[in-house]
Amino acid sequence: MNARAERYIHTFEPDEQARLIRQGGFLEPYVQPYVDFSGRANVLEVGCGVGAQIQVLLRRFPEVRYTGVDIVAAQLQRARQLLAEPIAAGRVELIEGSAYRLPFPDASFDGACIFWVLEHLNDHLGVLREIHRVLKPGGVFHATEVFNSGLYVWPRQAALDTWWHAFNTLQVELGGDPDVGIRLAALFEAAGFARVTLHDAPAQMDDRLKGLAARREFLDFWQSLLLSGAAKLIQHGRVSERDIAALKAAFATLAESPEAIFRYAAMQACGYKPD
Repeated sequence: MNARAERYIHTFEPDEQARLIRQGGFLEPYVQPYVDFSGRANVLEVGCGVGAQIQVLLRRFPEVRYTGVDIVAAQLQRARQLLAEPIAAGRVELIEGSAYRLPFPDASFDGACIFWVLEHLNDHLGVLREIHRVLKPGGVFHATEVFNSGLYVWPRQAALDTWWHAFNTLQVELGGDPDVGIRLAALFEAAGFARVTLHDAPAQMDDRLKGLAARREFLDFWQSLLLSGAAKLIQHGRVSERDIAALKAAFATLAESPEAIFRYAAMQACGYKPD
C-alpha cells in the first residue's frame, strides 16, 4: 500500500475517509441524476473506496445487488463498516482487487460504474477494457470523472488559483490525470462501448444561493476537497501553512460576496456493451 499511497494525492486516513462519505451525499444531487441502473440486477463499482457511492445507489436503486472492488484494504475496511447492514442482507459484496485485472469472469454484470478513480490511474483504457470484459452484452457503464481545468471562480482569488495549480501539477507528476473527464467519450469508444454519450454535471454557486450560512456550507465542501491534498503538497514542498491560511481566507471572501460564482463541472459518460 505504501507505493499506492505515494501516488495518491489524498490520503487513506480516517478524516479523508469521512470526507469521501460526505462527498457522496453532497454531490448526489449533481452527479447521481444521470446514473441510471433501472432494471439492472447486478452492478459493479470499480474503485468503490469507502462505499460512499454504493450507499447512495442502494437508496436510489434498492432492487439492485452491488459488488464493489477496490485495491486498498483500509478503504474496504471502512466500506464494510459503512455498509454493514446491506452486506449482511446480501445486497452488497466487497472484494479486494485491481481495476486492471478485475477478479470476475467475463459477462458477470449487467451494469457498472466508476466515480473519481481514473484521475488517479495512468492506464485508463486498460481499466475500461476490463469493465467492458466483465459486462454482459447490453450492459450499461456510467463513469463520473474530474475536469479540473474547468473550475471557474469569480472574483478571481489568487491564493485559490495558486493552490489549484499546485494540486493539479502534483497530481500529474504522481501519475494521475486531473482532466481525464474531458476524454471519457473517446476512451469509451476505444474500449468498445457503443451509444456513448458525454455531458457535464455542474455544481454551481452564484447569487441564486441566498444566505451566508448556505454559501459557507457549499464552499466548505470545496475547501475541504482542495485541502485534502495538503499533506502531500506539503510533503513535496509545493505549499506551506501560509498557503493554507491564504486558501481559507479566499474561500471566506467568496462566501461573504453575494455576487461571487464558484462552478465545478464533473464530466460523465455513459455507454453500452454491444449485444
